[in-house]
Amino acid sequence: LPRYFVGVLDKDSGQMEVYNAEMFNMQPLLSGKRSVLVARLGCAQCNVWSFLGECGTTGGWLSFPLRCKGFSGQQHALIFVSLAQMDLCIEAFGTSKQKRALNARRMNAVGNDVLNTAVTKAAANIINVKGVAALIQDVAQDDVQNTSALLPPCNEDAEKPENIYKFEDILSPAEYEALQVPAAVFVNITAEEIAKKAEEKSHCSFVLEELKFLPADEKSRDHKARCLWFLDTLIKFSYLKVIKKKHPMGPECPHIISRKLMKNFTSLTYNNG
Repeated sequence: LPRYFVGVLDKDSGQMEVYNAEMFNMQPLLSGKRSVLVARLGCAQCNVWSFLGECGTTGGWLSFPLRCKGFSGQQHALIFVSLAQMDLCIEAFGTSKQKRALNARRMNAVGNDVLNTAVTKAAANIINVKGVAALIQDVAQDDVQNTSALLPPCNEDAEKPENIYKFEDILSPAEYEALQVPAAVFVNITAEEIAKKAEEKSHCSFVLEELKFLPADEKSRDHKARCLWFLDTLIKFSYLKVIKKKHPMGPECPHIISRKLMKNFTSLTYNNG
């Protein structure tokens, strides 16, 4: 049989004295009703006790080693305990990780109780003041406002796809006019320039693919070039991690377009309050 020793170091003299020791298992005294299940395990467990898992929110199983002469392995008593009893076991015998989890769970429980009470009280006050019918109407109006803020007005009775959304609701006449100068590079672009931009990955693949098929008609070609330039700018703007207030897309981007991007596709935040 293995022998165990305990060494005691004298800090003053620097010498250590060795004493005989004995290993024994401690089991917590749990009051109240509890279910006991004896399970045979093929290998010995060296822990004094181990928590095998929670069973819902009511409690969990604790494992305690038992001696068995007729079994080469080791039997364990699986005891189902309540959550409160399990917490007491963790406080007395648990590891640092288990104790931290216990403290976090208790703090969250208190926070959730306070939050639920405050929310329930606030909701009851609002219902008493406004009434259920008025609240339902407010929610419906908010849905309409949120939809209109994100998308231009939709013509559900349109007979053609191009009439579902009016072009003027996406780009105003002034904004469309401002796109003429920067979009000129797309109007006269060559196949070699498109290939070079594809290698440089300076534009999205959809824009580059559409540039290959610009209409021959001068007016239609100019219109599509302006739309593609605005779309390409909008996509690049969405990938910016840091947005400058002045010239967010560079000086070549018209001021009216920069202002549109900042107003419609950004939100203002403050650091340090």
